[in-house]
Amino acid sequence: MPIKKFAYAGIALSLASISAIAGTFPDKPVTIVVPYPPGGAIDPIARLYSAKLNEAWNVPVIVLNKPGAGTTIGLNAVAKAEPDGYTVGLGTGSVGTNPALYDELPYDTLNDFTYVSLAAMIPLALTANPKVPANTVQELVSYLKANPGKATYSSSGNGTILHLGGELFKSMADVNVLHVPYKGSSASVTAGMTGEVDLVLDSIFLQKPQVQAGKLKFIATSGEKRSALTPDIPTIAESYPGYSVVTWAGFMGPANMPADVTEKWAAQIARISVMPEVKDRLLAQGTEATANSPSQFKAFVKAEIEKWQKVAQEAGIPKIQ
Repeated sequence: MPIKKFAYAGIALSLASISAIAGTFPDKPVTIVVPYPPGGAIDPIARLYSAKLNEAWNVPVIVLNKPGAGTTIGLNAVAKAEPDGYTVGLGTGSVGTNPALYDELPYDTLNDFTYVSLAAMIPLALTANPKVPANTVQELVSYLKANPGKATYSSSGNGTILHLGGELFKSMADVNVLHVPYKGSSASVTAGMTGEVDLVLDSIFLQKPQVQAGKLKFIATSGEKRSALTPDIPTIAESYPGYSVVTWAGFMGPANMPADVTEKWAAQIARISVMPEVKDRLLAQGTEATANSPSQFKAFVKAEIEKWQKVAQEAGIPKIQ
């Protein structure tokens, strides 16, 4: 009997502690783990949100860069952190693609995290070298069907979401295009500009100046809806409903974060994402601010995992051991 009373007392104390955390959060520094090095497209998103969180919560909100191993080092640090809301990560599209690409991950993607909210979308575009005799998705598909296996498309590397996005397009349009991987987006886009490859799938932001200079031409964007960066450019989904390839960023903490703390995080992300100065600054960097609920974010990630596992399997992409 004493043992049982002690156990009940321990449970009550634990519940009281969780309640106290939720009630006072945040009352000490908060850390946002970014699984990428400083710079690039993701780090500025974290720093903009951290500044606004600092203003709202009046505590330091620190951005900690933990790059490496396809983002799994940083994400694993988040999964293993105390689930009190003081350490969260800024996950990206790799959260949805890594289960399809790695034979084994150091965490369970759906069960070892608390999904808080999307924060930003990085819209992508399919472009072509000006010599390609097509200006629309339908013209491109007709050209590719008439020349099976002759056209090429570049990506920023094997297994990237850009590679997988190209394979999804091939599958849905039923065309045969050769994938040519490069080391990074800059090299991939340059290959399209020089005619080393025919097509490129990469960020609108990176490619738009080259389109304006006449070195590439837009065929379509890859999101569910047209991008605010290029509202006059149609989406691939307008020709092939259901096609959606985006690079995203979203806040996620360790599993079992208190619900009240999670909601405090989600409410702040929703508030910050619609601030005009935030929307304008992110758009200037080629990124669109967004937000959703914890349940919507988790459902989104689950759908991404299922989609990319199917694409990788059908394309015969070998897993990383």
